[in-house]
Amino acid sequence: MNDSAPASDHVVQQMLWMFASRSNEYAVLLMDGSGNIAWANAGAGTILGIPLYELAGNQIARFFTREDVRNGIPEHELEEARQRGTSGNDRWMARADRSRFWASGLTICLDGEVEGFSFLKIFRDLTDVKMQLETALKRCNSATQANEGLTAAIALLAHELRNPLSGIGLAANLLSRRVLDPALVPQIEMISRNVNMAARLIDDLMQHSKVTSRSFSLDRSDCSLRDLLEASTRIALRQMDQESREVPVLVPSGDIDMHIDCMRMQQVFVNLIANALRYTPPPGGIWVTGTYIGSDVIVRVSDEGVGIEAEQLEKIFELFTLPHLEGSKLGLGLGLALVKKIVELHSGSVQARSEGPGKGSQFIVRFPARE
Repeated sequence: MNDSAPASDHVVQQMLWMFASRSNEYAVLLMDGSGNIAWANAGAGTILGIPLYELAGNQIARFFTREDVRNGIPEHELEEARQRGTSGNDRWMARADRSRFWASGLTICLDGEVEGFSFLKIFRDLTDVKMQLETALKRCNSATQANEGLTAAIALLAHELRNPLSGIGLAANLLSRRVLDPALVPQIEMISRNVNMAARLIDDLMQHSKVTSRSFSLDRSDCSLRDLLEASTRIALRQMDQESREVPVLVPSGDIDMHIDCMRMQQVFVNLIANALRYTPPPGGIWVTGTYIGSDVIVRVSDEGVGIEAEQLEKIFELFTLPHLEGSKLGLGLGLALVKKIVELHSGSVQARSEGPGKGSQFIVRFPARE
């Protein structure tokens, strides 16, 4: 068997010549209707590890793995090509010595275009690429498992911390009622404040662990954008002990109906509004605006607060990497990481913008109103 193309249609001849000229890169086989190899280029002999003169008359099934032969894959490939015109065949194949390689290519039904031949099979040996991908996948899976283990450990730690923290809080309340020395009152109040702050951090830890677990799923229901943003604003004002402060909520006059996880999205906006309150001392302004573009809801929480440096904008949503901001008392960066995760679970995105320190900031949340 030589390495020249048989008499054929001009287009097929040109194609065969192209692949034959790249002898070490592609394997090109011409087969009859039963899958018997009748012609091959030099690349086929190199990739399959067999002299060209020995290829003629072999069934293509010889170069499939034993598992694929038992499962009828060689016949299936030819039948699919016969029915659809082509058949993709990225799979492990076997060389003449039965060593395996990853073949990437396709089988083409010639449908009478080349006299005496029914199928054209073209493939490359991409074993190195396949192995690199599998190694990367294993590393990714290992990292995912390690992250899940860390998340579970954090959730367990947060759960165990709640009991002693509750005891400290109860003791502080009891002391505040019984201590008669006015000089001790500020110290007891400080204990209560720090206990409340620690409780919020622990709650954030548990919420983040829950939302990032594989078993978590959204609990969608109907709600309106106006109700969601107004309720979130009231909760944030109460949490920050700034209920007398004015925070306008601006939405279109027509109600914007959504089918989302209302409780989780409320967490998003309470967090963003509370941050705006925390980092915007009076009389700085804060605005919450919502609108509807196409099928997406866009919410902006804008403030005239301390602002954010440009290099911090890219990492502000990362877990445990809260940038240093003046007046920050949180230190863990949990809230914004939770915001990002919840919005992404709704197939949305969140973005932070700021012109720099002292120039305020804006957080933009965009998500589909419905699945």
